Amino acid sequence: FCSCEQACSLCLLLSLSPVMADSAAPDAAKGPSKKELNKLARKNKTTTPKEDNAKFNILFTKSASPELTRAVELYLGDSGSIKYLINKGADAHLPLLKSIVETDAWSISGDENIARYIVRTSTEPSVQALYANNDPIGASQVDQWLSVFDRAQCSTSVRDSLVTLINTHVADKTFLVGSALTLADLAIWTAFKKIAFVPAFDAVPHASRWFENIAASVPWSAIPVSFVAPVVPTKANATADSSADKKGAAASTSANKDEEEENGALGSCPPLEGAIEGQVCTRFPPEPSGYLHIGHAKAVLLNQYYAQRYKGRLLVRFDDTNPSKEKDEFQENIIKDLATLNVVADQVSHSSDHFKKCEELARLMIKEGNAYMDNTDQETMQAERMAKTESKHRNASVEENLKWFEALLLGTTEAQKYCLRAKIDMASLNGTMRDPVLYRFNETPHLRTGTKFKAYPTYDFACPIIDSIEGVTHALRTTEYNDRDEQYHWIQNALHLRPVHVHAFGKMNFIHTVLSKRKLTWFVEQGLVESWFDPRFPTIQGCVRRGMNVDALKNFIIGQGASRRVITMEWDKFWSENKKVLEEKSPRYMGVTAADKVELVLTNVADEVTAHLVQIHPQKPEIGNRVMRRSNKVLLDQEDAASYKVNEEITLLRWGNVTITHIETGADGKVVSMQGTHDPAATNFSKTKKATWIANVPDLVPCTVVEFDHLISKAKLTEEDKFQDFVNPVTRTESAALCDPCLRTVQAGEVIQLERKGFFRVDTPYGGSADKPAVLFLIPDGKGKKVAKK
Repeated sequence: FCSCEQACSLCLLLSLSPVMADSAAPDAAKGPSKKELNKLARKNKTTTPKEDNAKFNILFTKSASPELTRAVELYLGDSGSIKYLINKGADAHLPLLKSIVETDAWSISGDENIARYIVRTSTEPSVQALYANNDPIGASQVDQWLSVFDRAQCSTSVRDSLVTLINTHVADKTFLVGSALTLADLAIWTAFKKIAFVPAFDAVPHASRWFENIAASVPWSAIPVSFVAPVVPTKANATADSSADKKGAAASTSANKDEEEENGALGSCPPLEGAIEGQVCTRFPPEPSGYLHIGHAKAVLLNQYYAQRYKGRLLVRFDDTNPSKEKDEFQENIIKDLATLNVVADQVSHSSDHFKKCEELARLMIKEGNAYMDNTDQETMQAERMAKTESKHRNASVEENLKWFEALLLGTTEAQKYCLRAKIDMASLNGTMRDPVLYRFNETPHLRTGTKFKAYPTYDFACPIIDSIEGVTHALRTTEYNDRDEQYHWIQNALHLRPVHVHAFGKMNFIHTVLSKRKLTWFVEQGLVESWFDPRFPTIQGCVRRGMNVDALKNFIIGQGASRRVITMEWDKFWSENKKVLEEKSPRYMGVTAADKVELVLTNVADEVTAHLVQIHPQKPEIGNRVMRRSNKVLLDQEDAASYKVNEEITLLRWGNVTITHIETGADGKVVSMQGTHDPAATNFSKTKKATWIANVPDLVPCTVVEFDHLISKAKLTEEDKFQDFVNPVTRTESAALCDPCLRTVQAGEVIQLERKGFFRVDTPYGGSADKPAVLFLIPDGKGKKVAKK
């Protein structure tokens, strides 16, 4: 942990005795008082859900409470599998985890050991990441920090050294172990809270930065309340506690409501720092270099959510600072995507509206010695940044820099080699502070300004300027911008601009998916997809075209919250949420696969076609009715027909029971035809096989059923992976189907269900002839079925 070569107190930290007495522990480490425990117990009793999914009990006291265990449980999503019980007797082994299964005799004592158990016994990848994905070195480093946490519970000297230790260790790191949050971060953060640590950026800047970063990852405010669950009763206190509970019940409900309103938290969307109702202004700044994807949807919906929550404003600003990548097509479709998401901005602007202001402020930075012109080639500049070496132009005079900057704005041949760089700190541990580029030449005509400008501000320069000018109070950015936050604030400070709060939230990734615009552009340019609206693409238009309901999409994204936790989601959860919405409103029809279809002749039914009214949705009569054709000749799927036996009774959905009397098979073993008798008096439907069917009539609607697979074959790409090596060779398959005649009226964009086959979005309606079939896209249902390789 310590890089020095002497036996300093930090080096000796892990060797300190774990049994040293702590006679002067701060109040923050002593836990809540008895009065506070009773009060919180009453509050918890009013909010505890009726359903009890608990698998374990944790016994604890006010001086030995399982803060780390609860933090882990909250970080992973509170499943309710653990019940927290206050033990009023003294026990040196608390907190203690015990199974609620009476035959299980084992137990685990110690907060950090219980937390280890929760993480180690999970099979979820996101949980295993808390133990460095069981990497031997990473997991061992996590254990080292847990040892520090353990010693910090009982040793004053360890606690006194802890902040200094962390400040040194995270000087060039975001997390204690590796490049992602682990159990080590949760443990040491908990220890910081126990010593009532208050961020002090002047004295311990790195520890303060780390502390606030971890603070945004877990709803820590829920921890003390959640601890106080039912009290383990004793004969001495049962009566008194019961009386106190009754007296506090009414007040508790009101207190809970007041606390929720005061905290302003909804789900996992924490309050914004310094937010004042009616004064909050958020912004969504898309670059018109592609269509919006589901990652952008999370960003814009969170910005909209906070603007509405605080009765403030939402700005949409097109970041058109790079004309080489931008197209009118992209801006038009971003506007279309925002309309799809029902996002209405209070103000729409472009970064190009402020190009002149950016030039003015760039000159100010040069004049005040905060920027310089540099013609170092890109490769050398990158190498100098890595080596923390200053450019030879860094100390050029103000006059020289102004001369070249004006030449850059004019686009002169010699000046095209130059760029404007901020003069910050080439020795900084934060790479983004090593003199970033603020302005560069670009001869591509701009979509809005044409050839008026020859040089353009970078996003990193324009963003903090325009955020401040346009009145943004809170800039929401994904955690991948964390290192750039320091740069963002530096630019605002150097230009004497109003500061803006930065609120970070975790990026949402999906397995088998790339969200990078550069990579998505590659798929389009290679002709592997139709366009940006291809149903295999993770764009808003792609997801909607594949059958995602917009309300389901919005609910799913808001449900992920605004914590800093970077997550990689399974598509199954995404689509299963969608299915819940589709189940409620989608009309039901029937159809059979055209290939190898089987005709069933009902020998006791008249040879005629009859029409019958049936509910279009069996559970929703208010949706209406449709016409169902019946005949003595019906078509079945080969798969269903092959499962029947002679004399077996089956149920034709929406009609009745049929007894199979004859089955004819071909040389290949497939069923060719069948005969049966209809029993109109039959009422036993519970134990029969169910069959979807259609009457064999001339006006059946031909359909092309399309199934899709992931574009990327590997679930999770690493930084070393070349995504082109994992492109799935078969991602679209088609099959022919014959469907209910009623499908001739469905329109493009409608979602229907073909019973027992799934939900489908109508991409192309029926064109009136066999060569113009309806095209139906199968909508994933979240069950993880693979597309057939046909």
